[in-house]
Amino acid sequence: MAVVIATAAIAQAQAEAQPGPDAEVKKLLGTWEGYAVLGKGEKADGGPVHLRLTIADGKMSAVDLGNGHKDMGTGTFKLDATKPVKELDATGVVLPGKREKAFLGVYELDGDTLRWCVDNRQQGRPAEFRTGNGNYLLILKRVK
Repeated sequence: MAVVIATAAIAQAQAEAQPGPDAEVKKLLGTWEGYAVLGKGEKADGGPVHLRLTIADGKMSAVDLGNGHKDMGTGTFKLDATKPVKELDATGVVLPGKREKAFLGVYELDGDTLRWCVDNRQQGRPAEFRTGNGNYLLILKRVK
């Protein structure tokens, strides 16, 4: 009987040690602010897009802070943190009254910094964290 209890305790400890999809989603919940950037992280010349991204309750919404707090849309998201480069995809309405659009992306979370590279042309998932060819790179800091 003691062996069964010990085995069950070890199995539960191993399950708790390996974060599942819910644990990864929890890391992304909250409000993030930052910029769409050029290249691998330098700010764009002449007015980068300064935005706020909110992730909560299975939804994602964005506001352009540099354009009178213009609503950029709300939608759902899904992620896959099991791949070598983690994937974060958003689907939603870009602007009120517009068609639904899917944004395939890759993300990296380092403490309170979220880097999310997204294909804006709906041609496929970016292969690296870099702008160009229709991709944009967001570098966001968690708002505390």
